[in-house]
Amino acid sequence: MGHSSLSAPVLEQFLLQACLTKAVASLRLQGVSSRLLGDLRIHSFRPGSALELSGLHVRDAVPAEGTPVTLTVLLGEEVLTLESILLSPLPEEGGDTLLRLDWPREPAHLHRRRDMRVAAPEQSPLKVRVGLGGRILDALLVNLTETGVGLALEEALIVDLHTPVEIDAKLPDGSVLHCPGEVRHLAYLEGQDYPTRLGVVLLPGPDMDLEPIHRFIQARRTDRSQGFRQG
Repeated sequence: MGHSSLSAPVLEQFLLQACLTKAVASLRLQGVSSRLLGDLRIHSFRPGSALELSGLHVRDAVPAEGTPVTLTVLLGEEVLTLESILLSPLPEEGGDTLLRLDWPREPAHLHRRRDMRVAAPEQSPLKVRVGLGGRILDALLVNLTETGVGLALEEALIVDLHTPVEIDAKLPDGSVLHCPGEVRHLAYLEGQDYPTRLGVVLLPGPDMDLEPIHRFIQARRTDRSQGFRQG
């Protein structure tokens, strides 16, 4: 697993595609707070000058000018990351605010999305509660995507494939994830503290709010991409 550095023309082409397709972006504010601003979009950019982002939530405080940030953009199976500095924001009609980033002075990097597992071994797994066969069990969430989770349990279990499960987790931002799913994979790893491993496909209902899980995944992918760059 690795990453490739982008030349200026390739970066501009990627950002143009992100604008046209309204690709999802997030900002990780570096420093003490390490806040994450998610559900953003590339609004416009001027090569060599600045890059503008829309989609800032009303509840999100506008970060200070000069704050160093990591921008992550998901475009299909590719994940772009770049380091920048926040410029002064631009107020828009209707009360919206555009965040402005200085044009990156260091090369941007591109990763394959499938190489960026969430809650990878070097990241802290998330503790969850699992409803399974009438029991409530403690588990670790060791992998997570928009469609499925990997769970590790202390108990030695025999579980039929397609068994329904309920997953409850409190995410780091304080939001709660509650989602039904279905077991699609079972493995037992001898000698492990959490030997039972379940692969579960998430089956969210039509009214389920998926924003918390998307924000969590964005945060982990941003952390993961920073780890790639530092490594």
